Amino acid sequence: MAAYYTLLREKPLLNPFPDKLMRVKHILLLPFLTLLSGLLIAQQPASWQSLGPTQFPVNVSGQINGIGRVCQMKFHPSDPQKVYAVSASGGLWFSANGTTTWQKCGTDALPLTACASVCIDYTNDSILYLGTGDPNYYGTGLGVYKSTDAGSTWSTAQSGMGNRMAIELLMHPTDHLSLVAATNDGIWKSTNGGQTWIVKKPGGEFTDMLARPAQGSLVLYAVTMFGEFFRSFDFGDSWTLITNGIAVPGGGSAGGTRLAVSAADTTTVYVGMVRDEGTIFRSTDGGSSFTTVYHNPAQSLTGYDVNGNGQGNYNFCMTASQGNPNVVFVGSHVVWRSTDGGISWTQLTQWYAGLHTDMHQMLYNPYNPTELYNINDGGVWRSLNAGANWSARSNGLAATEVYKAAVNPLNKSIISIGTQDNGELYSLNGQWRTNRGGDWGSRMTYDYLNSNLVYYHENGKRRNVVAGPEVSIGLPFTPSNNCRLAFTPLNSENGLAGQTDLYFSADLSSPVPFWAQTSTFNTTIRDICFSAHRSDAAYVLFMPNVIRRVTQLGANPVWTSSTVPTAMTGGGSVCTVAADSNVIYITAGSKVYRSGNQGQSWTNISLNLPNINILRIYNDPYDINEGVYVCNAAGVWYYNQNMNAWYSYNQGLPFIANITDFMFYDDGPLSSVLRISSYGRGVWETTLQSAFTSLQERERNYVLKIAPNPVQDGLLRYSIPSGFAGSTHRVRIFSVDGKMMLEQIVNSAVNEIDIKSLSAGAYLIEMQSANKQYATGRFIVQ
Repeated sequence: MAAYYTLLREKPLLNPFPDKLMRVKHILLLPFLTLLSGLLIAQQPASWQSLGPTQFPVNVSGQINGIGRVCQMKFHPSDPQKVYAVSASGGLWFSANGTTTWQKCGTDALPLTACASVCIDYTNDSILYLGTGDPNYYGTGLGVYKSTDAGSTWSTAQSGMGNRMAIELLMHPTDHLSLVAATNDGIWKSTNGGQTWIVKKPGGEFTDMLARPAQGSLVLYAVTMFGEFFRSFDFGDSWTLITNGIAVPGGGSAGGTRLAVSAADTTTVYVGMVRDEGTIFRSTDGGSSFTTVYHNPAQSLTGYDVNGNGQGNYNFCMTASQGNPNVVFVGSHVVWRSTDGGISWTQLTQWYAGLHTDMHQMLYNPYNPTELYNINDGGVWRSLNAGANWSARSNGLAATEVYKAAVNPLNKSIISIGTQDNGELYSLNGQWRTNRGGDWGSRMTYDYLNSNLVYYHENGKRRNVVAGPEVSIGLPFTPSNNCRLAFTPLNSENGLAGQTDLYFSADLSSPVPFWAQTSTFNTTIRDICFSAHRSDAAYVLFMPNVIRRVTQLGANPVWTSSTVPTAMTGGGSVCTVAADSNVIYITAGSKVYRSGNQGQSWTNISLNLPNINILRIYNDPYDINEGVYVCNAAGVWYYNQNMNAWYSYNQGLPFIANITDFMFYDDGPLSSVLRISSYGRGVWETTLQSAFTSLQERERNYVLKIAPNPVQDGLLRYSIPSGFAGSTHRVRIFSVDGKMMLEQIVNSAVNEIDIKSLSAGAYLIEMQSANKQYATGRFIVQ
């Protein structure tokens, strides 16, 4: 249905049609005015938001998939619907509906740390204790944290204990101020709600601790990495080493040790060791003496199958039925069940199907003995039939450990990530899908062809991430994860690849592109970046501290070299500046340098940046002040040439997890975004610092006169303002929501552009000269 609106005359700089009033057909006024008002908004702080995965990914891989590594889960002491899950790298999570969905607690604000255990105060569930450290890879953390507001905020509670990893935290059954912590260095006790801790069992790398499941019992059991079994009758004040019938077969390390006790008979205690493919001991006298009930290296309980090939302490767990002391489960890569007290075992799952491998905990729901849970690298899983079948219960657990990530430059909704033990995932329109299983840590890059092609640096292959097999791109060298790839929006056929020398392709759309060698330096490449101004020029960083510019790619390459002030042993990246072809920025380790003469001289602009190796640097092409963003493992920072310090651009980012990759999506001056991936909190996104101010400042330059307006014949005709210098100009056309629709270089003698590809609507045109002058205008296509 046709609609007509009258646009009122405003100040000449804001009026899109300064010559006359007109009636505009088929145009909605609101979004257009939104664009105008957006041009006047001042600089904005970061507004980081999680892109997930938040919901359990759809699986198209053919192998079991997951969302993130969880190492412990505990039920609320009195409310069956409340459950807590500890993500090893992503903090503490809470379910208010019996594991149906999860929400984060306030641990995003904690310093970088792994997490191991949780304890809920049974007198007041607003009081929580969090044990830090990585229990799977056995890494030290930051001791214990305490919350008194249900996890919204946290404070340290490790005085006396220090930064030891708290593998488990248990609370006294009748004194909620008394807690015991099993750590990577002894067992510690607090009698004042975590204010101070005293060591009760010095030394010992503890891997498990549990309380005898009897009301009011003060009996605790604890085991170490090396197979030692300790018992306490006074809730951790004193400990006795039990050696009667329990020892590591053949001596040495147990490879990891776990415990299980049945509530049906609290005198039955199980100890499991990784040693010899799984060794099981059983006590029927409350842990005073043990009998070896299973030791058969020919049938592995800890491997991928009965033949073994298992791992170690970080993938091992066990539990006993709360209704039958003879039923016990062991999990590592698969789940095994014994119904005769650990003597014989039946395999229930396959490592590649049904239930995620790398298992860290098994437990029963204390309120429903038919629910058995498995906590693993894929998240939280539940069985309702004694371990025969399993279903994921991980929606909301946005705790994915991402190694590498890439964004599709042609489709804002497509993101690829490689993860720890959950394979490759890609996001399409907000839904995450799993493409492959296992660990996937390859660097990834998308090109500018119209086929959603993602390239894998590790193996030199590419595929349509939505649907399609991997195929070789024909690199003339053996690629590894040290390979670097680069593509350019100025010519979607052009690509660069290199590991120790640079190769150029001008036919990326071919089934197997041809790559021409353009250098013979035989030196490790740190980064490759196409020029923002021409598709046949690029910058290459070579170890240890050399930057080289190449022009005439594909013809007779011309190289120029200069020295980078700092060695790039800690990494390096380079970006060109859209506003000035002479300006480039580089990072070397934790340092940032600017050059105004294509790398011949440098200015150190590191200023107040933290001394942390930088992952990557990007220039915002719409920032007339040369705005750049850098990212390291701890955060993102913004800088432009009018500033004397870097601005922390981290509002809303989780600090608990390391940042692992940095991405920029160019979607026009109002819609471009930054994205990061993290090891433990998935993918995050924010709008840009400089977009609004840059557009506002450009408005103060020149007004591009357009006539006729509206445009009716597909040719946009304009008059170049007097004083607007340069023989060539870069022209960009944007939609009302800021998305770039067209970009090209025009000669100053030309005063029209073919816009037949644009549909009816309102648009913004921006013309940029080589010396940073801008002319802007607005027009309607009918």
